[in-house]
Amino acid sequence: MTLFEEIAQSRGKQLLVGGHRGHLSRVRENTLENFAEVAGLGLSHIEIDVQLSKDQVAMVYHDLDLGERSPLQGRVADYTAAELKAAFSINTLDECLAWCRKRELPAALEIKCELLQMAPTMPRLAEEIARSVEAHDFAEYSFIFGTDYRTLRQIKRLLPAVHLGLIVPFVPADPVRLMEEMEAEIYLCYIDNLCPDLVAQLHRAGYLVDGSVINSEGRLRQALALGVDLIESDHPEEMLPLCRQLEAQTNR
Repeated sequence: MTLFEEIAQSRGKQLLVGGHRGHLSRVRENTLENFAEVAGLGLSHIEIDVQLSKDQVAMVYHDLDLGERSPLQGRVADYTAAELKAAFSINTLDECLAWCRKRELPAALEIKCELLQMAPTMPRLAEEIARSVEAHDFAEYSFIFGTDYRTLRQIKRLLPAVHLGLIVPFVPADPVRLMEEMEAEIYLCYIDNLCPDLVAQLHRAGYLVDGSVINSEGRLRQALALGVDLIESDHPEEMLPLCRQLEAQTNR
């Protein structure tokens, strides 16, 4: 089942639970080994982070500073894909999408962006993401999101079939107009910047709302009360069964 088929079936009935970078475990997140640990849990999707290597290969890695979780110093963009792979476990976007497509495991692709450092390479990253999604027939199994709306717009121009999400780290004066202008479908933000009226406004206009990241029962209850459509969690193996339990209690 594609992600958007699952969204259509669950909308208004069940909250979809995805894994944030896969999930938090002894195996570093954003790797195929990590994804394999949660692939059979029934998650709606996994969230992964994409940035560009020195030789313009789309790599899956979260941090902008390699020194925190790898033996290298600097940034992903300071090394070729081969140099990165020789140093530690890291996957290309192509590898991840091929792996996910084979298992029909949808993914949410976050564009990593620190514009001051990365602005010159963002157009190329857009091209690589669009190419990879098309090559793996992954448009219906994914949505692409981030804070760099300019790059999101470029990806949409390159591959109109893609689904876009907007990270909205503020409360816009007119959220519906923002979504319309960007041709986006999913509104993403921390649940602290949501309220029932805002969620209802977006739903009336036909948009989906993603409230993340949810890692506790209290926050999960808040997400359910708000009526968001999707969440991601660092601990999806715990949040998914808890979510279904809470939904069952509510529906009795």
